[in-house]
Amino acid sequence: MSKGPMDQTRIDDITEDLIEDLCLVCVPSDRLDDPDWSRGVLEKKKWAADMLQRWGSLAKVAYKDGTPVGLIQYRPIPQEQTVNIDCIYVPHGGGAVKGTASRLLSSLMDDVTRPMSWFDDRPPLALVANSFEGGEPGQLTAREFFKRKGFRQVGDDPDHLYYPLKEGFVYAPVEKKAAGKVLLVCGPNGCPATYPFILKRMENYIREMCPEVPIRWLDSSEEPEELGRRNARVGDCIANAGIVKSFVLDKASFQDEVKGKLCHEETSL
Repeated sequence: MSKGPMDQTRIDDITEDLIEDLCLVCVPSDRLDDPDWSRGVLEKKKWAADMLQRWGSLAKVAYKDGTPVGLIQYRPIPQEQTVNIDCIYVPHGGGAVKGTASRLLSSLMDDVTRPMSWFDDRPPLALVANSFEGGEPGQLTAREFFKRKGFRQVGDDPDHLYYPLKEGFVYAPVEKKAAGKVLLVCGPNGCPATYPFILKRMENYIREMCPEVPIRWLDSSEEPEELGRRNARVGDCIANAGIVKSFVLDKASFQDEVKGKLCHEETSL
C-alpha cells in the first residue's frame, strides 16, 4: 500500500474483501441499478475471484478519502515472463486527484522489480499494454499516457506497447490465430462495462448492418475449451475466420471490418 499524505490518496492491492470496490470504479453512478451493468458487475466479480485464486494478485485500486477512484488491472504471462496491463482507468470527474494513473502504474512498477513466483522467482522481463487512441476530453489517451511513461511500440501496431524491465530486452509476442464466424464472447471478465458497453453495442451495430446474420454468444464460463480453441477472450467479436480488430466505439470502422469478413471469408462455426 502507498499513501499520499497531502491529498489523502492511497493505493491498495486487491483482496477478496475489496472486489466490490474494484467493480465500483468502472460503473457510472447513474447506472448502478441498470440491469445490463448489474450483469457486468456480477461477471467481473466472478472473474476477480477466479484471478485471485489463480494468481494471488490481479489489480490495485486508488482511494481518495476512502472512495475508490481509479484502478490498474494486470495478469502474468508465464510463457513470456511478462506482466500484461489489461486496464488502467481513472474516471474523468470521478473525484480522483491529478496523477492518480501515474501512482497506480508506479505502484505496479515497484512490484515487478522483485522476483515473482509466477516466473519461478525471477522478475518479469517487461510490462506489456494494449492501448487505444480514443479518450475523454481533457484526459490523455491510454496510448499517450503509456508512451509518456517510457513504453515502446511493438512492431507496426501503435497500440501494442511494452516497457522493458531488463536492459536490452526487446518484446516479441507470439502470434495467435483465431477461427470462427459471428460470435460475441461474454463471461467473467475484468470490466463491468464489457457486457453493456462493448458487447451489446457490437450486437446492435451488427444487427443494424446485417439483420439476417445469426449471432451466437459464447460464454467463457460455460465453454472454456471452445474459447481456448479460438484463441479468443471475453469482449471479442469473431466474424468468420478472424477476430475483429476495430474498436467498437469507431462505429464505421467496426461495421466495415465485420462486413468485409462476412462478405469475403467463408468458414464454418
